[in-house]
Amino acid sequence: MHERRKRIEKIFLGVSMAGALFILTELVLQIFGASICYTEGCKVVAQYTRFGDVSMLLIGLLLFAGLAALAALNLGSGREGFAKYINLIVITALASEGYFTGYQAFSIHAPCLFCLTVFGLLVVLGLLRLFSGEREIIAGFAAMAAVFSLLYLVLPAGGAAHIPDDGQFVLFYSKDCKYCSQVIKEIDDNKIPVKHVLVTEYSAFLKGMGIDHVPTLYVNKGYEKTFLTGKDAIESYLHCKAQEGARPETSPTGTAAAVRKADPKAEKSGQGKAENLLNAGGKTFEVIQPSSEDGMCKENEECK
Repeated sequence: MHERRKRIEKIFLGVSMAGALFILTELVLQIFGASICYTEGCKVVAQYTRFGDVSMLLIGLLLFAGLAALAALNLGSGREGFAKYINLIVITALASEGYFTGYQAFSIHAPCLFCLTVFGLLVVLGLLRLFSGEREIIAGFAAMAAVFSLLYLVLPAGGAAHIPDDGQFVLFYSKDCKYCSQVIKEIDDNKIPVKHVLVTEYSAFLKGMGIDHVPTLYVNKGYEKTFLTGKDAIESYLHCKAQEGARPETSPTGTAAAVRKADPKAEKSGQGKAENLLNAGGKTFEVIQPSSEDGMCKENEECK
């Protein structure tokens, strides 16, 4: 029995070190502008953290490193003097994971694969403590289930927001945005078939794409799946397409070229330049945003 407990504690130490290394890798990658996780959910979750996702990564690193240090001390001393501290940390972490996973599931509706990996590591650590005879860890799993269930009851119901794909053009707008009204008038005057959607219905999805301004036009034409933000960029693109007879593009870079062709000044102002190529839901989206905030409004602010 004693030998079995020692083996489990060694596995616990290994999993804790693996968790610390996993989070440390993400921290280092973010310094160089990269990330382990490229899913939509990771970007959305990062938008919702008060002090940025780096603060959460530092907390996670401290958590796993602390557990690894306590587990090593426990093994080295041959006594169980640090067991109660390990159990307290694991119980707190499990309860916290109930909140994080519940918020992703019932509020932002965007699972973060990196977060779920951390969740899995903590569940494994909790199970290892249970297998080693630490029955109080049951309280951690109970707290995790309770918090998760409470979020299901408290947070408003609603399905995951999927980008509309039943038309070639979708305009995300706000009722308090003067530039949105101008773009909508231009669209209506030229009888361009564009679907109008309130930005609040897709706020989480758009934030995950790094978009928090309106008006934003989604172009969904064959290989071309692009988000254009700003009045000038949208009108330039639609004007160019009207001249070309709205031919379908054959590559995802067609939109940026179309904006630059319609308005040569856009190249200098930053319009027509692809800032990001993002992967979400198995699709690649091009996000084009001007370098200045002229011709656009924050989605949650009155701008008249």
